[in-house]
Amino acid sequence: CSSIVYCHLMSIYPFDVLRVLQLPSLPEGVQKVPGFCTSRRSGTPDHAYRITKKAQISAPTKQLFSRRFPENFSIMTLVKAKAGLQAFLLSIYNEQGVQQLGLELGRSPIFLYEDQNRKPAPEDYPLFKGVNLADGKWHRIAISVQKKNITLILDCKNHITKTLPRSNNPVLDTKGITVFGARLLDEEVFQVCYTLYCLPLISIQWGSATVWLPTFFKISFVFSRKKKFIQVWNNLRVSKFSFFGELSL
Repeated sequence: CSSIVYCHLMSIYPFDVLRVLQLPSLPEGVQKVPGFCTSRRSGTPDHAYRITKKAQISAPTKQLFSRRFPENFSIMTLVKAKAGLQAFLLSIYNEQGVQQLGLELGRSPIFLYEDQNRKPAPEDYPLFKGVNLADGKWHRIAISVQKKNITLILDCKNHITKTLPRSNNPVLDTKGITVFGARLLDEEVFQVCYTLYCLPLISIQWGSATVWLPTFFKISFVFSRKKKFIQVWNNLRVSKFSFFGELSL
Protein backbone atom coordinates (compact mmCIF):
# COMPACT_ATOMS: atom_id res chain seq x y z
CA CYS A 1 0.00 0.00 0.00
CA SER A 2 1.54 3.33 -0.96
CA SER A 3 0.86 6.92 -2.14
CA ILE A 4 3.04 9.90 -3.25
CA VAL A 5 3.10 13.64 -2.49
CA TYR A 6 4.39 16.52 -4.62
CA CYS A 7 3.71 20.13 -3.84
CA HIS A 8 4.27 22.97 -6.33
CA LEU A 9 3.99 26.66 -5.61
CA MET A 10 2.50 29.19 -8.02
CA SER A 11 6.01 29.89 -9.19
CA ILE A 12 5.89 26.41 -10.77
CA TYR A 13 8.86 25.16 -8.80
CA PRO A 14 8.31 21.87 -6.96
CA PHE A 15 7.59 22.05 -3.26
CA ASP A 16 8.72 18.98 -1.37
CA VAL A 17 6.09 18.39 1.31
CA LEU A 18 7.81 15.28 2.62
CA ARG A 19 11.05 17.09 3.34
CA VAL A 20 9.26 19.92 5.14
CA LEU A 21 7.55 17.30 7.29
CA GLN A 22 10.94 15.60 7.79
CA LEU A 23 9.80 12.15 6.66
CA PRO A 24 13.25 11.21 5.26
CA SER A 25 14.71 11.52 8.77
CA LEU A 26 12.40 8.69 9.88
CA PRO A 27 10.90 10.23 13.03
CA GLU A 28 9.13 8.05 15.58
CA GLY A 29 6.35 6.03 13.98
CA VAL A 30 7.75 6.33 10.44
CA GLN A 31 9.41 3.43 8.61
CA LYS A 32 11.01 3.29 5.18
CA VAL A 33 9.56 0.45 3.09
CA PRO A 34 9.47 -0.65 -0.58
CA GLY A 35 7.24 1.59 -2.70
CA PHE A 36 4.82 1.15 -5.58
CA CYS A 37 7.33 -0.18 -8.11
CA THR A 38 10.05 -2.38 -6.68
CA SER A 39 11.65 -2.87 -10.11
CA ARG A 40 12.22 -0.16 -12.72
CA ARG A 41 14.19 0.08 -15.94
CA SER A 42 16.39 2.68 -14.31
CA GLY A 43 17.34 0.07 -11.72
CA THR A 44 16.29 2.31 -8.84
CA PRO A 45 13.25 0.90 -7.02
CA ASP A 46 10.66 3.11 -5.37
CA HIS A 47 10.57 3.52 -1.63
CA ALA A 48 7.86 4.69 0.70
CA TYR A 49 7.29 5.58 4.34
CA ARG A 50 4.98 3.60 6.56
CA ILE A 51 3.20 5.73 9.13
CA THR A 52 2.01 4.09 12.35
CA LYS A 53 -0.22 5.38 15.14
CA LYS A 54 2.85 6.57 17.03
CA ALA A 55 3.61 9.11 14.33
CA GLN A 56 2.62 12.74 14.81
CA ILE A 57 3.30 14.48 11.52
CA SER A 58 2.60 18.19 11.36
CA ALA A 59 4.24 21.50 10.57
CA PRO A 60 3.34 25.19 10.62
CA THR A 61 1.51 25.87 7.38
CA LYS A 62 3.83 28.84 6.80
CA GLN A 63 6.64 26.34 6.23
CA LEU A 64 4.69 24.89 3.31
CA PHE A 65 3.19 28.11 1.97
CA SER A 66 5.26 31.09 3.08
CA ARG A 67 3.08 33.67 1.31
CA ARG A 68 -0.46 32.41 0.85
CA PHE A 69 -2.27 29.21 0.06
CA PRO A 70 -3.05 29.12 -3.68
CA GLU A 71 -6.63 29.84 -4.68
CA ASN A 72 -6.60 27.17 -7.40
CA PHE A 73 -4.66 24.00 -6.74
CA SER A 74 -4.47 20.25 -7.18
CA ILE A 75 -3.74 17.35 -4.86
CA MET A 76 -2.54 14.12 -6.44
CA THR A 77 -1.92 10.83 -4.77
CA LEU A 78 -1.29 7.20 -5.54
CA VAL A 79 -2.72 5.32 -2.59
CA LYS A 80 -3.57 1.87 -1.37
CA ALA A 81 -5.54 2.38 1.81
CA LYS A 82 -6.60 -0.29 4.25
CA ALA A 83 -10.07 -1.57 3.39
CA GLY A 84 -12.73 0.12 5.48
CA LEU A 85 -10.55 3.06 6.47
CA GLN A 86 -12.29 6.43 6.87
CA ALA A 87 -9.75 9.14 7.69
CA PHE A 88 -8.21 12.35 6.42
CA LEU A 89 -5.04 12.20 4.38
CA LEU A 90 -4.22 15.91 4.67
CA SER A 91 -5.70 18.60 6.94
CA ILE A 92 -4.96 22.32 7.18
CA TYR A 93 -6.02 24.31 10.25
CA ASN A 94 -6.24 28.06 10.81
CA GLU A 95 -4.72 29.96 13.72
CA GLN A 96 -7.76 29.21 15.90
CA GLY A 97 -7.56 25.48 15.24
CA VAL A 98 -10.49 25.31 12.81
CA GLN A 99 -10.02 22.87 9.94
CA GLN A 100 -10.00 24.76 6.64
CA LEU A 101 -9.11 21.97 4.23
CA GLY A 102 -9.30 18.21 4.40
CA LEU A 103 -8.89 15.42 1.89
CA GLU A 104 -10.69 12.32 3.11
CA LEU A 105 -10.08 8.76 2.03
CA GLY A 106 -12.75 6.12 2.48
CA ARG A 107 -16.22 5.30 1.17
CA SER A 108 -18.12 8.29 -0.30
CA PRO A 109 -15.39 10.69 0.85
CA ILE A 110 -15.90 14.40 1.38
CA PHE A 111 -13.62 17.28 0.50
CA LEU A 112 -13.60 19.74 3.37
CA TYR A 113 -12.96 23.39 2.53
CA GLU A 114 -13.77 26.53 4.54
CA ASP A 115 -12.54 29.97 3.49
CA GLN A 116 -12.31 33.24 5.45
CA ASN A 117 -16.08 33.74 5.15
CA ARG A 118 -16.79 30.21 6.41
CA LYS A 119 -17.89 29.12 2.96
CA PRO A 120 -19.03 26.63 1.96
CA ALA A 121 -21.23 25.50 4.84
CA PRO A 122 -20.57 21.92 6.07
CA GLU A 123 -23.73 20.66 4.37
CA ASP A 124 -22.35 21.95 1.07
CA TYR A 125 -18.97 20.20 1.24
CA PRO A 126 -18.46 18.16 -1.96
CA LEU A 127 -19.44 14.53 -1.36
CA PHE A 128 -18.31 11.88 -3.83
CA LYS A 129 -21.07 9.31 -3.42
CA GLY A 130 -20.38 5.80 -4.66
CA VAL A 131 -16.60 6.31 -4.67
CA ASN A 132 -14.49 4.10 -2.42
CA LEU A 133 -10.93 5.28 -1.92
CA ALA A 134 -10.18 2.73 0.79
CA ASP A 135 -10.84 -0.73 -0.59
CA GLY A 136 -7.39 -2.26 -0.23
CA LYS A 137 -6.55 -1.57 -3.89
CA TRP A 138 -4.18 0.87 -5.56
CA HIS A 139 -5.83 4.07 -6.81
CA ARG A 140 -4.50 7.09 -8.65
CA ILE A 141 -6.35 10.06 -7.22
CA ALA A 142 -6.25 13.68 -8.35
CA ILE A 143 -8.31 16.47 -6.81
CA SER A 144 -8.36 19.69 -8.84
CA VAL A 145 -9.89 22.88 -7.40
CA GLN A 146 -10.59 25.60 -9.94
CA LYS A 147 -12.75 28.61 -9.08
CA LYS A 148 -16.02 27.19 -7.71
CA ASN A 149 -15.62 23.67 -8.98
CA ILE A 150 -13.75 20.63 -7.76
CA THR A 151 -12.93 17.64 -9.95
CA LEU A 152 -11.96 14.18 -8.77
CA ILE A 153 -9.99 12.16 -11.30
CA LEU A 154 -9.86 8.53 -10.26
CA ASP A 155 -7.42 6.10 -11.86
CA CYS A 156 -6.83 8.53 -14.74
CA LYS A 157 -10.21 7.80 -16.33
CA ASN A 158 -13.17 8.56 -14.07
CA HIS A 159 -13.87 12.30 -13.84
CA ILE A 160 -16.38 13.58 -11.28
CA THR A 161 -16.99 17.33 -10.98
CA LYS A 162 -18.82 18.91 -8.05
CA THR A 163 -19.66 22.48 -7.09
CA LEU A 164 -17.49 24.11 -4.43
CA PRO A 165 -19.57 27.16 -3.37
CA ARG A 166 -16.74 29.16 -1.82
CA SER A 167 -16.28 32.94 -1.80
CA ASN A 168 -15.26 34.87 -4.92
CA ASN A 169 -11.81 35.61 -3.48
CA PRO A 170 -11.27 32.73 -1.07
CA VAL A 171 -8.43 32.84 1.44
CA LEU A 172 -7.10 30.09 3.67
CA ASP A 173 -5.21 31.13 6.80
CA THR A 174 -1.59 29.99 6.77
CA LYS A 175 -0.90 30.92 10.40
CA GLY A 176 -2.04 27.55 11.69
CA ILE A 177 -0.70 24.03 11.17
CA THR A 178 -0.87 21.30 8.56
CA VAL A 179 -1.46 17.76 9.78
CA PHE A 180 -0.60 14.73 7.69
CA GLY A 181 -2.35 11.37 7.96
CA ALA A 182 -5.01 12.32 10.53
CA ARG A 183 -7.01 15.16 12.02
CA LEU A 184 -6.26 16.82 15.34
CA LEU A 185 -9.05 15.05 17.24
CA ASP A 186 -9.23 11.82 15.26
CA GLU A 187 -8.38 8.55 16.94
CA GLU A 188 -7.81 6.82 13.61
CA VAL A 189 -4.69 7.52 11.59
CA PHE A 190 -3.48 6.13 8.32
CA GLN A 191 -1.88 2.74 8.39
CA VAL A 192 -1.38 2.38 4.66
CA CYS A 193 1.54 3.01 2.37
CA TYR A 194 1.04 6.11 0.31
CA THR A 195 2.50 9.16 -1.31
CA LEU A 196 0.79 12.46 -1.84
CA TYR A 197 1.33 15.30 -4.32
CA CYS A 198 -0.01 18.73 -3.49
CA LEU A 199 0.17 21.26 -6.31
CA PRO A 200 -1.02 24.81 -6.54
CA LEU A 201 -2.80 24.68 -9.87
CA ILE A 202 -1.49 26.67 -12.81
CA SER A 203 -4.52 26.57 -15.03
CA ILE A 204 -5.16 27.51 -18.62
CA GLN A 205 -8.83 27.61 -19.48
CA TRP A 206 -8.41 27.55 -23.22
CA GLY A 207 -5.85 24.79 -23.56
CA SER A 208 -4.65 21.57 -22.04
CA ALA A 209 -1.31 20.46 -20.73
CA THR A 210 0.04 17.11 -19.67
CA VAL A 211 1.49 16.79 -16.20
CA TRP A 212 4.18 14.13 -16.11
CA LEU A 213 4.67 12.42 -12.79
CA PRO A 214 6.61 9.21 -12.24
CA THR A 215 5.88 6.54 -14.82
CA PHE A 216 2.89 5.15 -12.95
CA PHE A 217 1.06 8.50 -12.89
CA LYS A 218 0.27 10.55 -15.98
CA ILE A 219 -2.74 12.86 -15.95
CA SER A 220 -3.93 15.55 -18.35
CA PHE A 221 -5.37 18.72 -16.84
CA VAL A 222 -7.12 21.74 -18.26
CA PHE A 223 -5.07 24.79 -17.30
CA SER A 224 -5.77 28.73 -17.06
CA ARG A 225 -2.88 31.16 -17.05
CA LYS A 226 -0.37 32.17 -19.70
CA LYS A 227 0.49 30.06 -22.68
CA LYS A 228 4.15 29.87 -21.78
CA PHE A 229 3.30 27.77 -18.71
CA ILE A 230 2.03 24.98 -20.95
CA GLN A 231 5.53 24.40 -22.25
CA VAL A 232 6.94 24.48 -18.73
CA TRP A 233 4.57 21.73 -17.64
CA ASN A 234 5.13 19.72 -20.81
CA ASN A 235 8.86 19.84 -20.18
CA LEU A 236 8.53 18.31 -16.73
CA ARG A 237 9.70 14.72 -16.82
CA VAL A 238 10.17 11.92 -14.35
CA SER A 239 13.76 12.95 -13.64
CA LYS A 240 12.53 16.35 -12.48
CA PHE A 241 10.59 14.70 -9.68
CA SER A 242 13.23 12.21 -8.62
CA PHE A 243 14.04 14.07 -5.40
CA PHE A 244 10.51 13.60 -4.09
CA GLY A 245 10.09 10.62 -1.84
CA GLU A 246 7.19 8.26 -1.63
CA LEU A 247 5.13 8.16 1.48
CA SER A 248 3.81 4.96 2.91
CA LEU A 249 1.40 4.84 5.82
